[in-house]
Amino acid sequence: MMMDQLEYCIMKFGTPSYLFDIDKMKETVGKFREALGEKAGLCFAMKANPFLAGQMETQADRLEVCSMGEFRICKKQGIAPEKLLISGVLKEKEEILEILDTYGGACTYTIESLDQYHSFSEWCQRKEKPMHVYLRLTSGNQFGMDGETIYNIIKIRTMCPYLNIQGIHYFSGTQKKHAGKIKEELEYLDQFLMEMEERTGFQLEELEYGPGLSVPYFVGQEDHRSSDLKELVRAVEGMKWKGSVMLEMGRALAADCGYYLTTVKDIKQSNGKRYCIVDGGIHHLSYDGQIRGMYEPVFRVWPENQTGAECQWTVCGSLCTVNDVLMQKASIRDLKAGNVLIFERAGAYAMTEGMALFLSHELPKILFYSKEMGWKPVRGRIPTFEWNMEN
Repeated sequence: MMMDQLEYCIMKFGTPSYLFDIDKMKETVGKFREALGEKAGLCFAMKANPFLAGQMETQADRLEVCSMGEFRICKKQGIAPEKLLISGVLKEKEEILEILDTYGGACTYTIESLDQYHSFSEWCQRKEKPMHVYLRLTSGNQFGMDGETIYNIIKIRTMCPYLNIQGIHYFSGTQKKHAGKIKEELEYLDQFLMEMEERTGFQLEELEYGPGLSVPYFVGQEDHRSSDLKELVRAVEGMKWKGSVMLEMGRALAADCGYYLTTVKDIKQSNGKRYCIVDGGIHHLSYDGQIRGMYEPVFRVWPENQTGAECQWTVCGSLCTVNDVLMQKASIRDLKAGNVLIFERAGAYAMTEGMALFLSHELPKILFYSKEMGWKPVRGRIPTFEWNMEN
């Protein structure tokens, strides 16, 4: 985003704020579409940025929903139930029934345990209505089921003819450092799917796979997203199993569209070390892998200053904790109170993984921008003190 656009945002809406560039989001999705062609679809994991759910409805083939809160966001925004994959390691029976009684079999669902299987099966048989499900294969953690459990469910599939097993769901983690891991996983899944079909005589039609492509957040990190995407496409093309593939991603689709804006409110020196205090902090901004500001995120300063001495600053937030450090050694030219720091690649997880309720600060304003819609405030600043007190 151009600095004049960011300047307008700062002057009109103030800080602390998040800004999501919808044009950039669409551009990123478009690059994935171009690279994948007809080889795979795209599912947006809305946990990465729930504010983008409505915008992503028209861009992604599907949205992954992992909680009742996320489900209610989609329902309130009128997102078509056919676009929703209801996922999540814990699905309380009451929650399953609420979703099913609302949308029935219009959504697609993941099954992560035998208890979930029985809950869905009971509803299908009682209502005599079909639904489509994925069986989640574990990657060696608390998510999903092992191969033998999946085999046993497929083997008894005729006992519940309304429960249509559409395929397998698999996700092992995010921020994978190299594409070799993705290739290994797809080779494993390729073999698993073919063996499962051979053992059961049942055609598994789809694979929902989260590749966990990495996003470089910090200065000096290699940006290998283009090469990783090419490797991912080659790995999908190389599969012998001939069902369809849906790639489930959040960070890779949303990170680049986000900015976090925070104003320098105070500057000082202590024992020869320069500190600046901003009106935001780690309760608003969380980068995967950051440890007390040891790494320098990609950022800009407004107003841009080409004069004055470049000095090293420790950038601290407004929280009463020594851990509230956004950057330990940021080289900034002629920094003054009133300058605004613009943190980039803040479109995924950055706004939701922070300790937002600590010290009862307000939640920041959230804004959308696109050439078509212009500037759109989507959430005002929200006081939180009432959430931290006895009723």
